[in-house]
Amino acid sequence: MSTAGIIISMNKYLLLSLIYCSSVFAAQNYTITFPKDWSVKENSFGADYFAYSPIIIDKDSASFFVKEYAADIKDPLDFIQNDIEKNILKNSKKYKNLNIYSKKNITLNKRVFSVVEYYYFDNTQDKIIFSQIAILKNNSKYIYFNLAGNEATFKEYKDDAETMMKTLKLNP
Repeated sequence: MSTAGIIISMNKYLLLSLIYCSSVFAAQNYTITFPKDWSVKENSFGADYFAYSPIIIDKDSASFFVKEYAADIKDPLDFIQNDIEKNILKNSKKYKNLNIYSKKNITLNKRVFSVVEYYYFDNTQDKIIFSQIAILKNNSKYIYFNLAGNEATFKEYKDDAETMMKTLKLNP
């Protein structure tokens, strides 16, 4: 085979590889709509979507993290609780005083979300952080939602988080 033939073959292989990789690592299989006053970044901080609420109290905004993962989760509520407890234990110098105060399934727009709400003390920020983690199972994947902020911003934007979760559209 000539040098030109080898180069053409390599280019074809490279092109086919890029097409394959782009389909394997394609964008998430869902879309979500955010309120217009939220700042939203796609593919940021390891999330499909990372959003900040408008700054309100003491210049603290809430953050909303959304990511799709491939995993087989039998009981999402137990999975969330175990994951939270593991994270707090793993980062025990940074976080302490975990309190999981709500663990339930809720239905939003005819979809069942497993939701755990909790708070902990963050030594690095010297304040209490409130958080809500929700999971929507979707076949062998799940979509993970996390709202976090200080108590005031968490309470202020909890309804926004549920509204965003209601706008979730799964791609066929």
